[in-house]
Amino acid sequence: MMKALMLAPMGSVHRRFNKANIDALLNLNFQIELAANFSNGNGPESQNQQFVEECAKKGIVTHSIPFERRSLKGSLKCLPQVKQLLREGNYDIVHAHTETGGLILKLAKNAKGESKFFYTPHGMSFWKGSSLKSQIVFRPLERWICSSMDANLAMNNEEYQTLKNWNARTAKFVHGIGLDVSRFKSKENSDLRNEIGLSNQDVVLLSVGELDDNKNHAVVLKAMSQIKEHCPHYIVCGVGPNKDYLLEMAKEYGLQENLHLLGYRCDIPAVIRSANIFVFPSFHEGLPVSLMEAMAGGLPVICSEIRGNVDLIKPGYNGFLFQPDNSNQLKDYLVKLIEDFELRKEISHHNVIDIENYSYNVVVEELKQLYLTYPSKSF
Repeated sequence: MMKALMLAPMGSVHRRFNKANIDALLNLNFQIELAANFSNGNGPESQNQQFVEECAKKGIVTHSIPFERRSLKGSLKCLPQVKQLLREGNYDIVHAHTETGGLILKLAKNAKGESKFFYTPHGMSFWKGSSLKSQIVFRPLERWICSSMDANLAMNNEEYQTLKNWNARTAKFVHGIGLDVSRFKSKENSDLRNEIGLSNQDVVLLSVGELDDNKNHAVVLKAMSQIKEHCPHYIVCGVGPNKDYLLEMAKEYGLQENLHLLGYRCDIPAVIRSANIFVFPSFHEGLPVSLMEAMAGGLPVICSEIRGNVDLIKPGYNGFLFQPDNSNQLKDYLVKLIEDFELRKEISHHNVIDIENYSYNVVVEELKQLYLTYPSKSF
């Protein structure tokens, strides 16, 4: 039987983003092994043990390696374990995910036999308009990682063009992680509004993402402070270092009763059903899953005009784009959608249709064809 190893720094990457990869390989009758830090933690890492148990039921082997979240230096200490895994595993395919996973594989791959190597960055650490430091440090690093892979997978057009410029032969495009759109088709009422004291008449804005500088939730509060007459409420699902900062900002703007920080949630489809408008103000992304989930849930979208977002949103058709540091522009689009119910319905309809191009079935077939394109010794 053919063998495949999927490598990522944290267990949540496999659990949240790699289902289509795993199922594509299972459909091709691969024996699959996953390597990552599967220790249970906070937020996204809180369900790792349950995921490991589910993998075991499917015959998927998991290797827990103590990579450190957000610490490349700490993760590099695990290089000997990865080298040993490659040396002993005799894999036909090794697929690394995230920049850390790609770097670890690049450094360890001398231990390979006849494996074929795949790499998915999930959002490169440089992008159009990023800092000079990012361009000087991360662009050469990413290019070096990609240089010895058999295939490099992009999920947004900007990264795909970059990969093609580096090496057109190894550059491949995949429509995201493969979203299970069926999870968002339920019409069942959510109890969330009642839980946080909101009525059906309240206008609810929603963002999903870590509470950090990149996710840029502060710009939404600034925009809300200019439209208090509309009294929108703002729900944010996520954890992170900016929680106190956002609470203090809301207090300064007199919006402390309008901001609802719900922490990490496992019931995002139900949360989406509780909202009227999805706001996604990040400074940079790869191809954002939370934005695709909001589209699948039929929410009209206002998001920042950045890599990934521009692949999904056509201004005026299925949402609006704004500059992530322009609260006035965001404010204008919020008012437009709040005041025009028919426009919200129209955009909602378009999103539900368009997101099918990024669905689980589409991506599984793309990945199956991709894996078959690079036969190893066992094919």
